[in-house]
Amino acid sequence: MMSRFIVADGPGFQGFFADFNTTFWSGVLRMTEAMVAAAPFLLAGLFVAGALRGMVGPERIRRLLGVGEWSGPLRAWGLGVLLPICSLGALPVARELRRAGVPSGTVLSFVLVAPVLNPVSVIYGLSHIVPATLLYFAAGTFAVSVGIGVIWNRLVSSKRDTDGGVQEAPPHSGVGRLAVAGHTAARSLVGPVFVDYALALLTVGLLGALLPHGVLQTGMTRDNFLAPVIMGLVAIPAYVTPTNVMMHFGHIVQDGYSLGAAFSLIVLGAGANVGVANWLRRDYGGKPLMLFVGLLLASTIVIGVTADRTIVHGNSDMKDHTHAFDPFTRVAGVATSDANLAWVWTQIERQMHMHEAVGAVLLALMAVAGIVLWLLRDRVGVEHLMRDPNDVPEPAPSSVWNPVLSFRQLVAAGVFSVAGLAMCGLYVFYPSAENLISDMNDIRVDAYDAVKAEDAQESQRRLAQWRNLAQKLPTSVLIRRGSVTKEEREQVDELLYGIDVLEDYAATDRFTEARAMISFVERVYSDCRREINTQRASKPFAAAAE
Repeated sequence: MMSRFIVADGPGFQGFFADFNTTFWSGVLRMTEAMVAAAPFLLAGLFVAGALRGMVGPERIRRLLGVGEWSGPLRAWGLGVLLPICSLGALPVARELRRAGVPSGTVLSFVLVAPVLNPVSVIYGLSHIVPATLLYFAAGTFAVSVGIGVIWNRLVSSKRDTDGGVQEAPPHSGVGRLAVAGHTAARSLVGPVFVDYALALLTVGLLGALLPHGVLQTGMTRDNFLAPVIMGLVAIPAYVTPTNVMMHFGHIVQDGYSLGAAFSLIVLGAGANVGVANWLRRDYGGKPLMLFVGLLLASTIVIGVTADRTIVHGNSDMKDHTHAFDPFTRVAGVATSDANLAWVWTQIERQMHMHEAVGAVLLALMAVAGIVLWLLRDRVGVEHLMRDPNDVPEPAPSSVWNPVLSFRQLVAAGVFSVAGLAMCGLYVFYPSAENLISDMNDIRVDAYDAVKAEDAQESQRRLAQWRNLAQKLPTSVLIRRGSVTKEEREQVDELLYGIDVLEDYAATDRFTEARAMISFVERVYSDCRREINTQRASKPFAAAAE
């Protein structure tokens, strides 16, 4: 009895040990998946770090985050919810904040909240989770991030952060500011912070190699009081993007699994990583690191257990199973013929989104530029472009078309610009439900044909494309109609479950079961399409907007 609480297993569980090919190449696959998924968010973090130095400057950063005031962690929380970055993308921003002289506790508050609550994750979360539940966990994240920041500032930062920050200001000219921003962004990929990135990705690979397939398919339910603890232990070395964590969260809530496990995944999987821990170890030593880890684990688990005992949700029990956590474990198996980089690339290619591909290419170019700048060092430095903060420029003439804006006006303009760009990006990345359904109609036919032809590789590729489009439906509906009904969420979740099962059958060459599964998938897809179209017809103004 006790074993079922300590170690969850499921129908896909294949034992704790696997052959070398499965173990090694599962680790390589999970690490590569994390690198590709992180690319656009890490790129955003690099651009933000460059802008902070080249456009904003240390003095304004200190004013913005209330250095010397008790409100620093609160302000850092407010800054974090505005930036669409992940836990890896938060590292270069954190480095620039510390360089400007921001207390480390305030920086920690930013690092813990930015990957979890930002414009992209909130919009994505609202399409998968009811607002009341999302608000509860937003409050929990606020308590964890701000609370740890306040305690750290009181116990550690006041004694260890003796440096008041660099005394410099951005260049006068626009070209000079762009040069400093670009140089800082590229150099943020190399140096000590590169070790932080590498450690974070390496632990993801180790988790994917050593955590048995199917071990988390059951047990993450409310009646398992250890579910938040188990998920916390898994989430610490894991890496989850802001959008993926909300998708996992939505599956957990909709299927009635442990909300405590969901909260552990949000804070420890998306909000923190081993790279953050290594930064704290490098700059502050072992004891402060243990303080941070202890505060983070204790507060997360306490809030998670409280959620399981106070919020009424589904009635899933230990007998039920889910595939929501399979991306953190080993794959079911890797054949000898597939044990190569070509197999890894095939798996990545079939699930990669366009924004991830573009982000990966741009990140690679940024890395090359960073390495070149690192090799050239002082010969291409930008320190000579920075000016003395006491060197006050003459005020530029103001006119209707060239107004002189105050610091607060610039901040407000920046906030609204970021929000506007985020919304435009959401409309591009999440096409209308009508267009998504039209594309799914074509892809599903190809997927069925591949299953009937017993083509495992083509079946998995087409089903992955179908899943990617289906996952976009709730967010597409939300940003165009303003709400997603419970029925729509349930129908999309049912469709995703059917696609996952069908893909599992195809991946393991169980095509007899796969062909029998087609009728179920077609039925739930028809129900999902009917529900989406029914709601669309009931809101003519929203339908016209599409």
